[in-house]
Amino acid sequence: MVLLELHVRVKHSKYKPWQVYLLAAAIILCLILYFDIGPLTDTLRSLEAAASGFQWVVILAIQGVLIGFVAEYLYEQGDEYAKVGSNEFDSKDKTLVARVGIMTGVSAVITLAVPNVVRTAAEYLVIQTVGAVIVLGILLVHESSSDWNPKTELPGLVAGLLLAVAPTVL
Repeated sequence: MVLLELHVRVKHSKYKPWQVYLLAAAIILCLILYFDIGPLTDTLRSLEAAASGFQWVVILAIQGVLIGFVAEYLYEQGDEYAKVGSNEFDSKDKTLVARVGIMTGVSAVITLAVPNVVRTAAEYLVIQTVGAVIVLGILLVHESSSDWNPKTELPGLVAGLLLAVAPTVL
């Protein structure tokens, strides 16, 4: 009965229910880590180990989000980006090859750097990377919105930030 009432309150809040539930889970996770509750911390480590097969998926996800930011930046350049170097390469074919080369280089740097950074920085790789993907994904989706109010996504942003940072800090 109490859970049903709680769900109704969450559903009627001004936030998306999945973000509220994710925030609750992130807070619980932080409390478990902060107070170092043995059996729960062990369970958390077991869940992380069970999900370790998904490490490559979450690493690909964060790489995709980062490449999305680069693509969004280049898209925002509009005609300026399309015209850069056109006169210097003498032909559209050479310009195309140069641009594909640039994006291949960007992709290679992200592909080579991100897994090493994530594996070095994260104690709970899957959990922390999912948190980072949530925060960065929300920011990417709203990147080009001129009227976006971050308060509307506050539970998701805070939850993602907690999941991404708290396991390392606590």
